[in-house]
Amino acid sequence: MIDEKFSAESFNLAGIDTNESKKLSNLLAEEVAQELHKVVNVKIIEIVEKLNSIGHSLKPEYEPKIGEISFRDDFWKNEEYYCKLRLAVDTVISTGYSDLVDLQ
Repeated sequence: MIDEKFSAESFNLAGIDTNESKKLSNLLAEEVAQELHKVVNVKIIEIVEKLNSIGHSLKPEYEPKIGEISFRDDFWKNEEYYCKLRLAVDTVISTGYSDLVDLQ
């Protein structure tokens, strides 16, 4: 959950370009990814259902993971694999507490 542990004061106390600020930045990235995944997963399922209602047969390629969601309309024929349509969402979150800022 995004809360006071990610406040400007928390980052200031962790210090600029320190292991502590890197850990806090990484934790923030994880929290943001989790929050986005909840929203993106719901929306991509909506989109897949719409595409399937107009003739596609998209199904999950694998169990969705935070930052990775993938669907395929695919099949095997005569021992050959065919993928007619792939729809995937890969989310990248970048964070950092820079050493380029003068807090004084």
